[in-house]
Amino acid sequence: MESIANFSMSPRERHIPDEAVRTTVSLTAEDRAAINWISTVRSLAKSKRTTINDILVDSLWHFLEKTEKKTRDQMREMVPTILPEARPENKVTEMPKPKSKR
Repeated sequence: MESIANFSMSPRERHIPDEAVRTTVSLTAEDRAAINWISTVRSLAKSKRTTINDILVDSLWHFLEKTEKKTRDQMREMVPTILPEARPENKVTEMPKPKSKR
């Protein structure tokens, strides 16, 4: 008799800010190996920041703070603020349903 396993996946909580913009990064085999190693170490330490995005962002801030001596507050001051009403509206249009030709 076969048993049927019931797998349920709980969704990962969203932790990427809404204003984040998707981008593409090209990684070598060594880069991917390094990220996989960091992800494994973090998983074993029960960290929630194990995704490629988390690791790259953490690395970026570590580099800025330690090497370039820039804090998050200094970087925030460099970014122009956009007022909510000045943001462009969504350019998604809803297509009407086609009329039945019967």
